[in-house]
Amino acid sequence: MLIDWFTVIAQIINFLILVFLLWRFLYKPITKTMAERQRKITNRWEEAQLKQEEAEQEAQLYRRQQQELNEQRATLINQARATADEERQKLIHQARQEIESMQIRWREAIERDQDEFLTSLRQQVQEQTYAITRRALQDLADASLEQQVIKVFLNRLQKIDRTEIQTLVNQSSPEIVIYSSFDISPPERAKIVNTLEAQQISQDKNIKFTISSDNICGIKLQISNYQVSWTFNDYLETLSEEFSAIIKQSTN
Repeated sequence: MLIDWFTVIAQIINFLILVFLLWRFLYKPITKTMAERQRKITNRWEEAQLKQEEAEQEAQLYRRQQQELNEQRATLINQARATADEERQKLIHQARQEIESMQIRWREAIERDQDEFLTSLRQQVQEQTYAITRRALQDLADASLEQQVIKVFLNRLQKIDRTEIQTLVNQSSPEIVIYSSFDISPPERAKIVNTLEAQQISQDKNIKFTISSDNICGIKLQISNYQVSWTFNDYLETLSEEFSAIIKQSTN
């Protein structure tokens, strides 16, 4: 079998031309188009990755800001609670102080009113008791109340023991002062002087009589800081103290 080399060569040339034409007009444009599309896809993927990273960063930033806001809100709430609690404690303390102050003023006012009432009542009791006693003694005895007071006082002087007499004599004052709430008549003064001389109390001492309004009714002998007395106030004070104690007990 004979080979037609011309035909073979021509077909080879045609095949090469076809391959060139296919490469030039088909494969190359397709490859270029595929490369371009791949580049675009890569770019879009990179852009998507970048946007995703940015989105994640923004999400982290948002979460961090949200956390900071929550922490700030919690801090503000705690501060507000602490401030409110401190203000509440301050108001409670002020209210307690005001209540205690009101209670103190109330107690002071009650005690002041009570003291004024007791003072007035004591004065009235003393005056009324003195008047009643004067009338009772005048009705029961021939002597007046003043004479009875002098009699009791003289009796007390006569019962002074020797130790007390020595104490009276040793006082540095040069005079003996007899205080009375009424004017003592000369005969009654003489009785007192005689009693002091009999008891040896008035040795080298002058005897002075003076009227004192400190006591409602009574007589007091005083030498320096030492004294012997009988006064109606002693009984009235005891009565007033007992009466005051009963009133205070009943008010409490």
